[in-house]
Amino acid sequence: MKSNYFIILICFILINVQLSVAQPEMGSQEPLEIPRFFMDALTLKATESGVTRLDVYVEVPYEAMQFIKMGDVFQSEYEVTVDIFDTTETLVTEKWWTEKIEVSEYSSTVSPVTSNLNQRSFLLTPGSYFLTVLVKDKESVQASRIKRKVIVPKYDDETFLLSDILIADRIESDSGKISVFPNIAGNVGGGSDTFHILYEAYNTVGNDSVKIFSTVFNMKGDTVQTDSSTQKLGLKKHSIIGIIKTKELVAGDYKLKIMAKYEKLNPDGSKSEQTAERSRLFMVRWRGMPVSITDLDLAIDQLEYIADKDLIEEMRKAAKERKKTLFQEFWKKKDPTPNSERNELMEEYYTRVTYANKHFGNYTEGWKSDMGMVYIIFGPPSNIERHPFDIDSKPYEIWTYYDISREFIFVDVTGFGDYRLQNPLWDLRRTRPR
Repeated sequence: MKSNYFIILICFILINVQLSVAQPEMGSQEPLEIPRFFMDALTLKATESGVTRLDVYVEVPYEAMQFIKMGDVFQSEYEVTVDIFDTTETLVTEKWWTEKIEVSEYSSTVSPVTSNLNQRSFLLTPGSYFLTVLVKDKESVQASRIKRKVIVPKYDDETFLLSDILIADRIESDSGKISVFPNIAGNVGGGSDTFHILYEAYNTVGNDSVKIFSTVFNMKGDTVQTDSSTQKLGLKKHSIIGIIKTKELVAGDYKLKIMAKYEKLNPDGSKSEQTAERSRLFMVRWRGMPVSITDLDLAIDQLEYIADKDLIEEMRKAAKERKKTLFQEFWKKKDPTPNSERNELMEEYYTRVTYANKHFGNYTEGWKSDMGMVYIIFGPPSNIERHPFDIDSKPYEIWTYYDISREFIFVDVTGFGDYRLQNPLWDLRRTRPR
């Protein structure tokens, strides 16, 4: 009975105490930046010699835009700036443009599944670069930025090579013309058991065919599935469409590796087997599932502050599909807006878990620490009082939550940043995940 009471209490606190609570030296110090758009960058062989083509895709969901009513329609406008820097942070090239969106229905303005996608190409000499994409909403003046390191390879005319891999939501063919609908977010957990990939093979060695091997790894490096096929070539540049199965993949992050094996004719007339490969990351998330969840089993373990331990144990022992169902049902019951795509409570909870891992990890993962536990349950404190060098006292911190009239004291018992809670939260800390 006491256990259920505290679960209800934590849910109430999660809903009412938001991450935006003002407090010094936490949150504002290094906030979690959640981009309001998606970006992808792919390299391909250029028609010009000595350079490589870099295609940059930018996708902005409608729900991230600020629409205003203009007569009978709703309009939104945002700016996109793409900057490419070399390794010395010197600007190499830049492109800037404005996107204008107009819809007739209000429901479209808050849609999480409708978005605006555009793409720009750059010609770069092979090397390492930093790519920065900035999206700024014209109405709200809110901006979001993504920065990524990009390796631009050399596509020469003497080696069999593969381009980078594009993930597609779907690929359609009409009278021999192929239409590709890119999946820029890289989330393939939309309900289908497969997804498409598209890449180019540069057949400069003149092979008639090539053996293609596709391998999917989880983030631990374990192989979770493999497949192979024979691809006919013929042309010097050949577009290859592949299908990757997802039915057996649980929620998480994955790496896809495509390897092509072919025979190369040596100068002495003999043949040797050669390989070319490319890889990319993708993720499996169910609709409404936070991006921060990269491992379902771990996400279940992290429920210990909000779920009954018997239910957690049942989830751990369940088969894949049952485990997924139990997890979804748990959060569905706690969804404050059940008629929307998002589950704000789940997003809030796992955002706090991510923050705890980033800031409170020491001898153990941050979410398992005492500071992490308090942060996940109550959010950022209203005030932090730090005492790192008091005479005749071990380092300690006092976290105060004015809204709930609570105070927590943490003492660094070992002197190595291992802060322990001195006033326990009664029964809130459950049995640790095994």
